[in-house]
Amino acid sequence: MDDTTPPSRPVHEELAALRRQVADLHAAQEVAQQIVETVRDPLLVLTPDFRVQSANPAFYQLFHVSPAETEGQSIYALGNGQWDIPALRTLLEELLPHNTVFNDYEMTHTFERIGPRTMLLNAHRLDAVQFILLAMEDITVRTQNERRLQQEIAERQRLERAAQQAQHFALLGRLAAGLSHEIRNPLGAVFLHVDLLREELRDVAPASAEITQAFTEIQTNLARVDDLLQDYLSLVRAGAVQLAPVDLGLFVTQFAQEMTPALAAHGIMLQLEGLAQLGQVVLHPHTFRRALLNLVDNARDAMAQGGTLTLQGRRQGATVELDVRDTGSGISPEHTARIFEPLHTTKPGGTGLGLYIVQEVMAAHSGQVAVQSTVGVGTTFTLTLPLAEAEEVT
Repeated sequence: MDDTTPPSRPVHEELAALRRQVADLHAAQEVAQQIVETVRDPLLVLTPDFRVQSANPAFYQLFHVSPAETEGQSIYALGNGQWDIPALRTLLEELLPHNTVFNDYEMTHTFERIGPRTMLLNAHRLDAVQFILLAMEDITVRTQNERRLQQEIAERQRLERAAQQAQHFALLGRLAAGLSHEIRNPLGAVFLHVDLLREELRDVAPASAEITQAFTEIQTNLARVDDLLQDYLSLVRAGAVQLAPVDLGLFVTQFAQEMTPALAAHGIMLQLEGLAQLGQVVLHPHTFRRALLNLVDNARDAMAQGGTLTLQGRRQGATVELDVRDTGSGISPEHTARIFEPLHTTKPGGTGLGLYIVQEVMAAHSGQVAVQSTVGVGTTFTLTLPLAEAEEVT
């Protein structure tokens, strides 16, 4: 035997050293298991092929599973395959191989035994022992609280805007009331004296064409001032309307009967469709009537050579729709996008408030207005209102 060869260790010493290593490993495993068990959040220890080596009590408690259902199973097979989640596969099979640690990976999933949960996953690959630690933080309640807080903030902001709008409308209301008193009384006097003067001149001598035209212009412009005043008053009322249940079909039918003679004088035929079974909506009748009147006036102006105006109703689930459809000149696309803006008008002498008032009135009734138009074919305004609660279709 070569004198330089070191003497071999006795077999019993090697066995003793091996036993010490095994004991140390068991001790380390026991310590690791104790650490795992003391973690308050759910924790899984996975093998490299994503089988569950062990889990802590928090995992069993949260997900309502037992060790027999968990240990040795592929994580994707847990709970009858409930854990075969694309987000989890992405974390374990795509992200984790490239990162020793991956924190705060958010996952939302509905579990069979505990329902929907939002989890933060934190994974750590332990290359030395070939294990993966997968910790889970249940943030469902926190997420719900954050969402609820965001909703409360949004609602508070909405209420603040509503309060500011109410103050704005209250100020407008006071101004409009004063304006109405200061303008309508002398306006009524002017109307009266113009009529008296016209009668006096008719009794004295036949009026010339120039005088007749002058009286017509005066009365037309006086009517325009009165109409403008009505628009402002309608705009103010829209901010504080008192709503009451109204049969919409009956309301529109009565409105149409009032409008028929004036429209016929302009060569416009009025048609009614689908109004019989519309049901009840909550309205402020005077304000809503003003919105309808503005739409009918627009339709009349668009049909200078006559045409057909159709008022058509239909129920759509918990809402009701009313079309105001004309066969007039239509609205060009560049104007369609702006027609609801205040003071925007394409009509000579128009105030630019008519359609803006329609929009505000519909908003005050928790409804909306939409428009479709084709140049040379006609325009349809659609008013959508919620049905009264007793008649809503579930």
